[in-house]
Amino acid sequence: MLSPLAFDMLLPAVGDMARSLNTSVGQVMIAWGILSVGSGIGQIIHGPISDRYGRKPVIILGLLLYILSAGIGPFVSSVEQLFVLRFFQGIAVAATMIIMRAIVRDLFDVKQGAKLFGNLFAVLAVMPIVGPILGGYLTTWFGWQAVFFCMAGVALVVLFIIVFCLDESLQDKDIRAMTPKILVTSFAKILSDQNFITFLMIGMGAYAGLFAVLAGISPVLSIVLKQPADIFGYQFAAIMIGHLIAATLATRIIDQLGIKKMILLGTFVSVLGGGLFLALALAKITTIYSVLIPAAIFLVGFALTTPAMTAGALSNFPHMTGRATSLLGFLQQGTGAIVSISLGMTVTDTQLPMAIAIAAGSLFSFATFITKISDTTLKAD
Repeated sequence: MLSPLAFDMLLPAVGDMARSLNTSVGQVMIAWGILSVGSGIGQIIHGPISDRYGRKPVIILGLLLYILSAGIGPFVSSVEQLFVLRFFQGIAVAATMIIMRAIVRDLFDVKQGAKLFGNLFAVLAVMPIVGPILGGYLTTWFGWQAVFFCMAGVALVVLFIIVFCLDESLQDKDIRAMTPKILVTSFAKILSDQNFITFLMIGMGAYAGLFAVLAGISPVLSIVLKQPADIFGYQFAAIMIGHLIAATLATRIIDQLGIKKMILLGTFVSVLGGGLFLALALAKITTIYSVLIPAAIFLVGFALTTPAMTAGALSNFPHMTGRATSLLGFLQQGTGAIVSISLGMTVTDTQLPMAIAIAAGSLFSFATFITKISDTTLKAD
């Protein structure tokens, strides 16, 4: 839950941060997106290390860095310092994302893994509901600095839980996992796998749309529609409720549909949301409902797609899960970073840039599924 906390809890504070740091909302959104840059790079680092030394040491070090970077956050005095801080916080976030996926793959086969990923993503879906509401109130009552203090406090609690309650899931550590030649060979093997490439491309489209929602919605609601920070938190939470419901349903229906049909359903729903968003934006209809309703539909599709996509991408790599997870996360987070930073650089008085990114990402995922899924084979599906 620390990953969505780092992303979503800060969204209501964007306007206040821009004023406090004497910069533009676009610059703050670029800083927000730089978290994805650090997260992408961190995933390439953490995966091989966890294959070599185990999952638990990596998550503990990641949590310590998360606490440190969040604790420094309230004391930055320029947007440039915020860029650096968010980069290192992204590296810390990567550890939480990598280890979550790797532990599931350590312990479960592809279909069981898809169900458990559904449970995990349902937990992830709670934080975008709670985080912006809490962030909105903290910003209104105490200032944007309180948001970073809250992140550090939550991470400290999680650290104690991990230290005392998490067992190491990797029993056979790969002592060669960090050898440069082995890394290059492993990544080449992963990228030559048709299953991985297909599910990766589906995921890249889905994450492009997700980050378009996350990076675009704050400027649209806060700047264009003039929504205050505490109200913004409730509005953002409203669209995430559909995401939470869909993530919960995903764990219940994946047995009946299977991984491929689940992704078909998810990508189709995302296309509906993205298409509606773009149509309303082109018609120059900018209201609370023209933004929130299409975004909610897209997020329902994203929640249905992601667990099955993740399990499918990792299905052929039980002996180098950390490396496969690293590469998957790096490319997906990299896509998200490009989208979010691009939107930060093109902040306008409409939702059109956001709508184009969501529609393009969702269409890319759906088209990839239609054209490439027949080339994949899942033994447990």
